[in-house]
Amino acid sequence: MKYIYTPKVLLFGALSVFITLLVPTSAFAHVVVTPDQALTGAYETFTTSVPNERDVAVTGLRIVIPSSIESVTPTVKPGWEIQTKKMGDTVTEIIWMGGTIPAEQRDTFTFSAHLSDKTGDVNWKAYQTYQDGLVVSWDQKPADNGGHGSEDETKGPYSVTAVSDDDDETVQAGNTYSNIVPYTVSFVALALSVFVLLRTVRK
Repeated sequence: MKYIYTPKVLLFGALSVFITLLVPTSAFAHVVVTPDQALTGAYETFTTSVPNERDVAVTGLRIVIPSSIESVTPTVKPGWEIQTKKMGDTVTEIIWMGGTIPAEQRDTFTFSAHLSDKTGDVNWKAYQTYQDGLVVSWDQKPADNGGHGSEDETKGPYSVTAVSDDDDETVQAGNTYSNIVPYTVSFVALALSVFVLLRTVRK
């Protein structure tokens, strides 16, 4: 069978590739606090991954510390000034400022925290500031499908750490689920793209 690559065929092929590439990018291009699983009463080091998705530099990051966190210590980060806000002796926010994350690059910000003895979800709300003054608020409830959760580009989902008193099966199961979701979505998008492309070519 001889395939004829008309402009229509090429257009569908290009769209298919675009969809395939777009899905994993959307899944990972968030401000994300990890790990997503932790144990009650533990001292844990959390890492905040901050991608720059615009053509101007990122110049600030603010993390709101949930009330269930008993103590917090930010890690020294060369090139950045670190401030903390407190209510009494309790840290309620960590603010990094004065540094830059260039366009199309990313950086990480870390802090240690003492988790309480209570089980449940810890929600990490973050606010990313760009050089032109735009603030992207990562404080929306995450969508069930792991997507952006909002059509507004200045808003996105917050990260969640599930705190459990099970140091074996529960933590491992949670990590496996969180890791497999983006790949599952990507695989479905790839299969759909190939299907659309083959149907188009054979017409």
